[in-house]
Amino acid sequence: MKTSNQTIWIRLAIALMAAALLVSTASAQKPKRKKAEPVPPPAPTVTAEELKELSDAASKSRESLIAASNTYRESLQRLLTLQKQDKERAASIVEKNKKLLDLGVLAKKEVEESEQVLAASKTKSAETEKQLESIDQLVAEVEAAEELAKLPPPPTGEFRSSGVLVRFVGFSRWNLSDFGKVDAFYRLKFGKPLPVSAFGQTQTHNQLGFDHSNALDVAIHPDSAEGQALIEFLHGQGISFIAIRAAIHGSATGAHIHIGASSRRITPKQ
Repeated sequence: MKTSNQTIWIRLAIALMAAALLVSTASAQKPKRKKAEPVPPPAPTVTAEELKELSDAASKSRESLIAASNTYRESLQRLLTLQKQDKERAASIVEKNKKLLDLGVLAKKEVEESEQVLAASKTKSAETEKQLESIDQLVAEVEAAEELAKLPPPPTGEFRSSGVLVRFVGFSRWNLSDFGKVDAFYRLKFGKPLPVSAFGQTQTHNQLGFDHSNALDVAIHPDSAEGQALIEFLHGQGISFIAIRAAIHGSATGAHIHIGASSRRITPKQ
């Protein structure tokens, strides 16, 4: 009787194991329900009226910049006229003092002081001339921005080119502290310092409302031998740049190489 009971329990255990195996197999074979993928939101539609408003706003912004740049240019040109007059007077005094020194009627110290005044006047006029140059370059960048808007953004490491500009988005993170290696290359290649026309944020960019804080402009025509060498170096180093041939087709006005991210519009400082 005891053996018969054991046999019954063994058979029952085998039956339960078989049932569990069947349930497990059926569960494994049952297809898994896929998670519902989120439905993307519909693409925003822009009406013809909205497009016209955007175009008008861009046009007014550009007109405002051109008007502001012309006003600023006129004020700088008036200032430069006065500075050049001061420089001419200072140069005349230096020449006169040198003659008096030769005659022995004037101390050398007074000649040196007049030369310092002349040097200071030359520095001021040179700075104003550089500001005038930076206005043309900024206007050229705005023109370039319109050209860039017509092109798809370039993938990292590739060029995009149009009639007046070449744009390159590099893989390196540019900072103004990297200026040294660009300047060192240029000095080694051409035996002179890099002709920087705008280093970081300048008075012109403040006045006209553009962020140029982490960029520099180089007063070189992109199609010149120096410009081509610099572009090749920047490309090899993975440094982003925008090479601008002109503000206006057929004119070299504003031609330069902008190193770093493109300038963005900010609120002008009063």
